Amino acid sequence: MLYNTVEIAAVRLALQNMEHQEKDCKAILLGSIRWLREYYERTHDEDFLVKAVWHIYAYLDIGFLYEDGKEEFTRILDYLHTNAGEMDPPMKNHYKKVRISKMQICKLLGSWNPKLQCMKIGEAVNDIIEKVTSGKVGEYTYYCGKQIQEENGEGLWEHTFRLYVREDESLFYDVRKNLYYELESPAKS
Repeated sequence: MLYNTVEIAAVRLALQNMEHQEKDCKAILLGSIRWLREYYERTHDEDFLVKAVWHIYAYLDIGFLYEDGKEEFTRILDYLHTNAGEMDPPMKNHYKKVRISKMQICKLLGSWNPKLQCMKIGEAVNDIIEKVTSGKVGEYTYYCGKQIQEENGEGLWEHTFRLYVREDESLFYDVRKNLYYELESPAKS
């Protein structure tokens, strides 16, 4: 089995450190995956393909789209005589899907500090729903609780959430629990 939770977590941790240095994590990760494939092509050492697969899973777990690296990923999987659907777990964006509603967004946000917050919980819920349903592409941060860390104008709070609205999907990331959710508009099935 090519899925290794510890190795994938290590890749993600390394990328989090890069993110704090304002580096383009997506480009760095895709470059690493390409380098591992190229090194395999020179050495024929399959360990480099396995490491590339760990990087691909980390790439997907972070929330990047499979399609953006599909050509490179397919080359690696071809060398391993498999494809994205045959992997365990399958190589695709594998987030828990949540149908967007006020109740569901409240559940995702959990307990909300009434004093230390970016906005009241009702405002945060309405803002998330509005951004997703209107398709306002961007990255948005919501938080409450004490600030744990701040660097270069970016902060981390006890409860930090990120909303990624893209043209074809909306992802909600609970930073503390390290969980992603795909938000689906009620019109979608």
